[in-house]
Amino acid sequence: MEDATPIRAGTAAWWLARTANADDRPRRRRILSLDLIADTALSVLDAEGAEALTMRRLAQQLQCSQASLYRHVTSRDELMVLAMDRAVGLGLEPPPEGLDWRRTVEWQAHSFRDFLLAHPGLVPFLRGTERLSPSSLIGMEHSLGRFIDIGLSVREAYATASAFATFVVGSVQFNLGVDTASPMEQGLRRRLYEGLDPDHYPILVAHADELSRMGSQEEFEFGLAALLDAIEARLR
Repeated sequence: MEDATPIRAGTAAWWLARTANADDRPRRRRILSLDLIADTALSVLDAEGAEALTMRRLAQQLQCSQASLYRHVTSRDELMVLAMDRAVGLGLEPPPEGLDWRRTVEWQAHSFRDFLLAHPGLVPFLRGTERLSPSSLIGMEHSLGRFIDIGLSVREAYATASAFATFVVGSVQFNLGVDTASPMEQGLRRRLYEGLDPDHYPILVAHADELSRMGSQEEFEFGLAALLDAIEARLR
């Protein structure tokens, strides 16, 4: 008896099935397109947040019926996978010409982080499955080529590309909704650290002022430089 467990949207099995079934879909004139649906979903996420993005709300925004929408995407989960693929594609801008590999990686890490910070509604939906989408695979192909060209093995190149992607997304997720550059936020953190029990938190109490002024941008720059330094050391 065949397993009737539904395939989770965004997995390798889902992308393979979607590709295999592409030619079997009815050839009808489409007023809607997947790009239009994904772009509209992203605009709802930006303007109204994740909870507002429902199939009903999206149909209202597109000025179509829910039945028309379901002909293109079968569920909200599938919608989110397609929207995230669209977002990744928009966030992966080509770097300027003439940069060496390190400056290229730095530029792309900053560019993608800036894109995510400008669209915070996307971040909670970025999971491991997004790395299997067409846009992510394009980015992965370019990253693999870059790291192989500087002397890493295929496995090392793949692990390196994954490490940078995880670091960028994680740096945004970890600080989502917190403005660490705000003087008010820094002052509150200083008060929190200073009010701790020095017997249990001696370092936080002793360095409350300095640590409260550590911002997410400074943390990102340090982590990115550490990753790049580690790759250079491995090459040597």
